[in-house]
Amino acid sequence: MILDEPTAGLDPIVRAELLDMLWELQEDGEHAIFYSTHVLSDIERLADELVFLCDGQVIQRTAKDDLVESWRRISFRLAADATLSLPGVLDHRQVRLEHRVTSCDYEATLEALRGLGAEAIEHVRMSIDEIAVEILKGKGAPHVAAR
Repeated sequence: MILDEPTAGLDPIVRAELLDMLWELQEDGEHAIFYSTHVLSDIERLADELVFLCDGQVIQRTAKDDLVESWRRISFRLAADATLSLPGVLDHRQVRLEHRVTSCDYEATLEALRGLGAEAIEHVRMSIDEIAVEILKGKGAPHVAAR
């Protein structure tokens, strides 16, 4: 089944019912759905794989679970005032000794931070919406497809 923005314009109740029906349809393992949308919360439950597109070009293709598992927002304190070059970090903000980074490989980032002696390290998972924003930043009018 190929769907392009199937929930656009639907009220919340009908939208939820449609998503439930699609989930039941694919749950048997014999049906596949190609679901193209800008509303990533629609596919969070349905998708096994995500493909990020911009201007018809594939920017990234990955299993949803792998994507969600590897991305984190990490905050920490570091006494050294340095421009850090940390593995996996795509965005870094610093106010005095407090740092916040966005990492697409949080395990490598955490390992490097521990090696630098960072303190008060905390990390939180990111939603698919937040991850998509980071992946597609500056890429124009993005679109996400899921299967």
